[in-house]
Amino acid sequence: MDRQSLHQSIGKKLGLSSEVPTLLETESGQAIPSFVAIDDEKSILVGEAAKDHALAYPANGLFAIKTLLGRRFDDPQIQELKTKVPYKIIEGSQGEAWVEACSKKYSPTRILAYILEKLKELAESYCMRSISKAVIAVPVYFSIDQKKQIKRAGEIAGLNVLEIIDEPSAATLSCKNKDTGTFAVFSLGGGTFNITIVEISNGVLEVKAMEYDTSLGGDDFDLVLVKYLVEGIKITHSVDISGNRMAMWRLKDAAEKAKLELSSSDQTSIDVPYLSMEGDTVPIHAKSEFSRSEFEELARPLFWKIRELCLKCLDAADVSVDEVIMVGGMTKVPRIQKIVEEIFKKSPCMMQQPEAAVAIGALLQGFVVEDQWKWKKSDKFVPLSLGIESLGGVFTKVVDRGSEIPAMASRNVATSCDYYDGVCIRIFQGEHIKASMNRHLGDLKLTGLPYAPAGAIYIKLVFHVPSNGVLTVLAKTKDKALEWSTELKDIDEIGEDGVKMMANAAILQRRNVEESLIMHIRSRVEFSIEGIDKLLYTRRKEIPPGPLADYEGKLAELKKKMHIGNLLSLKSLLAEAAWLEEDLIRYRPRQLECMDSDDELYVD
Repeated sequence: MDRQSLHQSIGKKLGLSSEVPTLLETESGQAIPSFVAIDDEKSILVGEAAKDHALAYPANGLFAIKTLLGRRFDDPQIQELKTKVPYKIIEGSQGEAWVEACSKKYSPTRILAYILEKLKELAESYCMRSISKAVIAVPVYFSIDQKKQIKRAGEIAGLNVLEIIDEPSAATLSCKNKDTGTFAVFSLGGGTFNITIVEISNGVLEVKAMEYDTSLGGDDFDLVLVKYLVEGIKITHSVDISGNRMAMWRLKDAAEKAKLELSSSDQTSIDVPYLSMEGDTVPIHAKSEFSRSEFEELARPLFWKIRELCLKCLDAADVSVDEVIMVGGMTKVPRIQKIVEEIFKKSPCMMQQPEAAVAIGALLQGFVVEDQWKWKKSDKFVPLSLGIESLGGVFTKVVDRGSEIPAMASRNVATSCDYYDGVCIRIFQGEHIKASMNRHLGDLKLTGLPYAPAGAIYIKLVFHVPSNGVLTVLAKTKDKALEWSTELKDIDEIGEDGVKMMANAAILQRRNVEESLIMHIRSRVEFSIEGIDKLLYTRRKEIPPGPLADYEGKLAELKKKMHIGNLLSLKSLLAEAAWLEEDLIRYRPRQLECMDSDDELYVD
C-alpha cells in the first residue's frame, strides 16, 4: 500500500469522508499547548487553561518539560533552563531534574502523563469511542532511558504505547508520496531545534546525519523581544522588572503573539498595560511597535545558530537532498524559510499545519503497527556510543548509544596539523567527554596523505556495525583518491556489567562537566584563532594599513583572552572569533578613482 492510499484508508477507518484529520484542536481552534498548571487546590490544568492560569501565577505554570526528561539536575542545560523559566526546577532524590509547583514536587514523567491524559480525553471526544493505544514521536537524539520514561508517561495516562517513533520518521511518513529519496527534516518547535537528513529506500529509513540544539526554540525568539522591552523600560523608567515573574510572563505571552503575527504581517505592536509601578504612583506600561526586519535583526544570533547547524548537518551527510520537510510552528517564520532555501537550494515543503506533521506521522505509524506493515526494525542496539578522539582529547561521537543494529553513521573530519603525511584515528567506545576515559577499541592509521596545511584535507569516516556486532571503520578523502579501513572488536564484548560501569562513570563525570566543556570549547577557540592568523597573513597585502592594524588588534585581544577559565566567557570568545573570521573573509576595500592619477586609493 502506497503512502497516498494509507492516508485515505485511515481516514475511512476513522469514519471520515476523505483522509487523516490534520490536528486535534481545542475549543478556540488552536493546537493544544504542552502546558500544565497546578492551582492552589492542587487541581491540574492542561493546555490553554493552564497557560491562562500562568499569566496570573507564573510560578505554577510548567512548560518545556521535554528538556528536563532524563536529565540530571546539575546538567548545564538544566542550569541554563532555570534562568529562562518562571517555575522552580529542583533536584530529585536520585539527582535528577524535577519541578515544584504549589509546594509539591513532580517528576517530568508525571507532568507529561497529564498532557497525554488530556490528549486521550480530546481524542475520545473527537472519535466518540474509547482509546487505549498510542504511538508517540520523540526527537531522534532521545536516549533509550528517555524513551522508557515517555512510555512510562503513556502508561500512567492509561495508554498502551505500541511504539516510540523518532520525529524525522514520523515527519516523512506524514508526507504523501515520500516513499523513496533523501530528505532533510527541519524541526523547530517551542523549545528545541533539530535538523536530520534521512534516506528512505524499500521502506527502510536511515539517518545520514543529524544536528540539534535542545536549548534553541520558539521560546528563545520570544525572549529576544522580552529582553528588548525590559531594556526599554529600564531606560525610560529606571526600573528593572526582570525579577517580577508576573510581569515577565505577561511580556512573554505578548511577545509570542507578536512573533506569530510577524509571520504573516510586516508590522505588529505590543501593548501590555500596568506591568509594574515607578515609585508608588506611576504605572509602567510596555508599548512598542515592531517591524519584521527589526525582529529579524534582534534575533540574528539565533538565525545564525540555525544556519550553522544546517550547514554542519549537510556537510556531514555528504548527500544530495531531494526535499526539505518543515516541522514545527516556528517554520512559518519567513526568515527561517529563506535560510532553508539558501542552504538547500530548493523551496522547502511547507505543510498546511507544520506543527501537526509529526503527530500525523505517529498516527499513520499506529495503523502500520496494528496492521503489521512495520518498517524494518532491529532488536539489537549499540550499548555505548562509538567515536573518535578529536582535538584536545575530546571524545566525538559518530554512532550514538542506543542506535539500532545494523548501524551505519559517518562524520567528516579535517587534519589539525600542518604538512603531515599521516594521521592516526583513535577509536573509542563510551559516554565520557574525555576520550581517554572510554574504552579504546583500536586505531586506524591513514598514511600517504598529501602535504597540506591544517584543515585543508577532509576525511570522511564511516562506522559500520553489522548484525554480528563487529565494528568496521572506513576512511576516505573527499575526492575518494585514498581509502583505508580496519575491523575492530565486538562492541558487545564489554558485557552488561561493563556497560553499566561506564555509563555510571559518565554520569559521575557530568558533575564536573563544565571543566570538560571548557576544554572542548577552548580547543575550538584555538583552532579558530589559528585560522584567522593564517587568513590575515594571506590577505596582508590586499588590506590597507588602517583596517589591517584593526584586525591585528582584535586578533591580539582574542589571543589574550584565550586562556580564561569561565565557560560563558569562552563561548562568547568563540562567537567573537567566528564573527571576526567571517568579517575578514568578506572584507573588500572600497576603491576611489583619483582625479590626476591612474593609481587606486583604498579607504576603509
